Amino acid sequence: MKKILGLLAICTLVACNESGETAVAPVSGGNQNAYQDPNQQQVNADSIYQHVLDSINAAQAMSSAAIDPFSSSSVDFFLSSSAIMPLSSSSMVFPTVSSSSFAISSSSIAIVRSSSSAIVPKSSAAVDDGTITMELWDASELKPQVPVSNKKGGWWYGYDDSNNGGESAITWGGEPGTNGDMTPVLEACGGSLCGSYTLIVGTNEWQPFIGFAFGFGPDNKYSGDASAMLGVCVEYTSTAPIHLELGLTAAKEKTIDGGANAFYELPKSTAKKVVDLSWASFAPPEWATKVLSGAQSAKQLSSLKFKIQGEENAADGDPGEFAIYKVGPKGSCK
Repeated sequence: MKKILGLLAICTLVACNESGETAVAPVSGGNQNAYQDPNQQQVNADSIYQHVLDSINAAQAMSSAAIDPFSSSSVDFFLSSSAIMPLSSSSMVFPTVSSSSFAISSSSIAIVRSSSSAIVPKSSAAVDDGTITMELWDASELKPQVPVSNKKGGWWYGYDDSNNGGESAITWGGEPGTNGDMTPVLEACGGSLCGSYTLIVGTNEWQPFIGFAFGFGPDNKYSGDASAMLGVCVEYTSTAPIHLELGLTAAKEKTIDGGANAFYELPKSTAKKVVDLSWASFAPPEWATKVLSGAQSAKQLSSLKFKIQGEENAADGDPGEFAIYKVGPKGSCK
């Protein structure tokens, strides 16, 4: 019995650690910091301890049943290479337990018996081959995650110029939920990702800015090849032009001039506007020398950023509004 309890404790720890991605708000400046999923629960030492304790209590409750699950008369298993099937529906069935019956690693749990082959659970995680794909995201469906090929990507987040000394800020159309869940914003905006903002220079040496974005993977270390998408489309409204930027990993952005990501300027429009863009439509700013083209950036894409920046010498406190209705692969927004 002690060995079974110990196994349950170890299995529980393995499961907790393997699923323990923590949803963390992204850092300012437009780079994701960690897995954004607002539904992911934070895992810490207390929660792991409680999980183990619950498993042990459940096993102890099982052992107090009228039928001893480990007696020779009630223990019987039918083992095959693909499944563990009880011989009858009226009795509990377990294999004889010995210290050599189990092999445990951080990535899998194998149960081995001398008369049968190993039984190894298969992972349900999709294989990421480094190719980025995206389906149309329609805000009217009230889903806060853009459907991208890496299931840990696609979560919207906001950023501003506070890391550069600026005091600009976004006011979302609704209050984001736990861990930045944008569902309440989509609902409050009637089926769009909307907000207002003010641009304040503060001690920033550059023009003030705010932005919002989503990553194609779990963090700003992830990148993939989005060439096959051919480009992107957006349906939006905005009282000021929006720089639609091709975000790179934090490490890759250090190899180009600061703020010199390839971009396309979405013109301001108070009526809904659809823009369809090929990767070749994106280009770095003219002042930069260490740059990547739009096509080059698409081959190592990490995120898609929407940045609104103040005009040079503009007065502090410039207000504005925006709304994003659709984002998708080139040609899908119409």
